[in-house]
Amino acid sequence: MPDIRDAIHAHDDELELYICGRLEPELISAIEPHLWECQACRAKLSRCVGLQLMLHPIGETKAREDYKRSEPRFSSGDDAVLQELNPLSLDRHRVKIVDISKNGVGILAPKSLRPGTIVQIRIKSSIELGEVRHCSAAGHQGYRIGLRLHVF
Repeated sequence: MPDIRDAIHAHDDELELYICGRLEPELISAIEPHLWECQACRAKLSRCVGLQLMLHPIGETKAREDYKRSEPRFSSGDDAVLQELNPLSLDRHRVKIVDISKNGVGILAPKSLRPGTIVQIRIKSSIELGEVRHCSAAGHQGYRIGLRLHVF
């Protein structure tokens, strides 16, 4: 695999590993500043995220009035780390897992996220890709966000 530090632009295989949370830490520290500076590589990252979603669809977003849980949820109190991938943010936020199901997770986050935002969430040793389905203010606790998980 080419070394990102020697490349002018990020390679697709490195971006795919970055999206899946499997890129080596020393390469992450090289790729993130480049992504922040390079519009072409951010667009490539966005296309890679889109390709991952086409290969492994998350499912259709329901209108708010049609929203009903399709799976049982179980309470959790675990912590996780969340990063926005599309649109890209290099910030990582500690979030609290409120509940979890086979294909979704409810979290409390320090900032709001727009529905449709694609995120990477690290829960213990698991790294998942998800789509923000809904977000609402939760008072002093931050924001209650529902994610539909993408299965690799």
